[in-house]
Amino acid sequence: MAPKSINKIRTVELINVQICVPLCTIRFQLCPVKALCPSTISASCPADSVDLRSEQRARLVLRERYLRNLIAMVKRDVKFTMYEKVKVDAVFAGSDIDILNFQVTDLKTPLGMQKEALIRCPDVISYSFELDFSL
Repeated sequence: MAPKSINKIRTVELINVQICVPLCTIRFQLCPVKALCPSTISASCPADSVDLRSEQRARLVLRERYLRNLIAMVKRDVKFTMYEKVKVDAVFAGSDIDILNFQVTDLKTPLGMQKEALIRCPDVISYSFELDFSL
């Protein structure tokens, strides 16, 4: 029986999160060009200060969720979908401070296996991994 989706979040086209239970599959779609985009609300207009604050709050929540997601991925099998329809599997080890590279171990690619590797984040379209809540 397939797990039911209990929470779908779509945000400013930066991240698409899908959470399922009892085995939780989390899937992120990365859009590196839009991830660094400027605010959609002009900061120069004081009338929009409430909108600016709510957008900043939303961005804060998204950033925190993304960082917690990276922490949850450590030492888990992760499936990466990359450009040119390339799919690779690896054990996530960490990322650099700017989240421009992912360090992985046991990288399985169509050409073979690498013990240690760095995956450039701009090359990644999406990634997914499973969480076991039975622990």
